[in-house]
Amino acid sequence: MTRVMRDSDTPSAIPVRGTDIVAGYVSGGATWPPKAYNRFRGIPHAHIDCLGTKPGKAEILDVEDNCATVPQAVSWVRKRKAAFPGAYPPVIYCNGSTLPLVFSAMRAAGLHVVKDFRIWLATLDGRKSIPDMTGIIAVQYKRAPEFKPNGQLEAPSGSITAGHYDESIVFDKAWDPGDDLPYTKKQIRHWVQQGVAAEVGARRTRTGIQGLVRQGVAAELSAADGIPGVSAAQGAAAAVHAGAALAGVSDQLTALAAQVAALTKTAASSTDGLPGSNGRSVANT
Repeated sequence: MTRVMRDSDTPSAIPVRGTDIVAGYVSGGATWPPKAYNRFRGIPHAHIDCLGTKPGKAEILDVEDNCATVPQAVSWVRKRKAAFPGAYPPVIYCNGSTLPLVFSAMRAAGLHVVKDFRIWLATLDGRKSIPDMTGIIAVQYKRAPEFKPNGQLEAPSGSITAGHYDESIVFDKAWDPGDDLPYTKKQIRHWVQQGVAAEVGARRTRTGIQGLVRQGVAAELSAADGIPGVSAAQGAAAAVHAGAALAGVSDQLTALAAQVAALTKTAASSTDGLPGSNGRSVANT
């Protein structure tokens, strides 16, 4: 199943309806203000590093004129991988003419497409694919309309959007911009659920359990903001205060709190489902 991703230097220009992933800038002149993502609650947020200076805060590096260069892309990919070991590979945005240069520079540096990095390709002419799609997770096939020489704005078409935003089709269903932390959301949920089950079994209070859940999530989100040598404690603090970069985690915590409340209520009314009663575990329900 493919998804629609939209990006713009003007957040308010992107329509919420029909947007499956929204992408904004964390560096450069088009940097989105912290609250720009608030319009897109419940929609995965992708982050674009235009200048190549924030590998710890963006899943995507923009390699084009007035943004990052091909040599910068090599360094950025290395820093991103070091900051988020085991996460989804860093994504490089570029057009068709730049793609061979990116591949060549990455190969020379010992970095391999698919394994070490992926590509978000810009065609901007209506084409949604190229003959060799190796490592290409998304194609930006529509651009924002421009004014014609006669002063009229271009009409929407197969290669032009209806507003001041670009549109891409995302092919890789495994790519989740909010999942590029040292551990995936699935892993974090599993560990937190195990901890909740253990604490419910020990008959802890709801407040105590929720506190432990938040501590556990904060500890697991030990993202170091792309700076080598950052301790786990510093990384956890950076993750908790990352704001827009971790907006999706807020929704996750809310969902987890609801799970805790439900589990606590169940434990208060019956011991069924707890370890030691009939062999079932809350973590497996």
